[in-house]
Amino acid sequence: MSTSLLDTSASVRACVVALGGDQFAFEVSSVREVVVFEDWTPVPLAPARVIGVANLRGAVMPIVDAQGALGLPARRPERRLRTLVVSADGLEAAIAIDDVVALEAFGEIAAADGAWAATCAAPVLGVVDRAGHPVPLLDAARLLATLRPAPTSDE
Repeated sequence: MSTSLLDTSASVRACVVALGGDQFAFEVSSVREVVVFEDWTPVPLAPARVIGVANLRGAVMPIVDAQGALGLPARRPERRLRTLVVSADGLEAAIAIDDVVALEAFGEIAAADGAWAATCAAPVLGVVDRAGHPVPLLDAARLLATLRPAPTSDE
């Protein structure tokens, strides 16, 4: 994992993760931590994007699958889940990821175009260039809002 966060000229500092065979970035300000859950509990009747819940230092943490919201095939949950705990606009969840790739500083954010704009336009802020490869920079607040289960009529 590379760490180039010391670049003071950077416009965004991001955590780059692997998810469904692609790379995505989250602004460091929305990332709380990386957690590997060895033990988690499925939630009966929950939407497919909710993998389950786990105990994170005494708090119930929802674990979600963001791949569908990003135009990727849904993931098959494993017993051991690597997650990125993301928090924004009062919402917080552990997003299941494949791996943490890097913590990096990026000079500029380009407009999202091409495949990313069509498949997951809602949660994408733009694209950052990582060693010549475009990486979508995700809007954590919009992604979490998309993944949040719809309220029932009883709420």
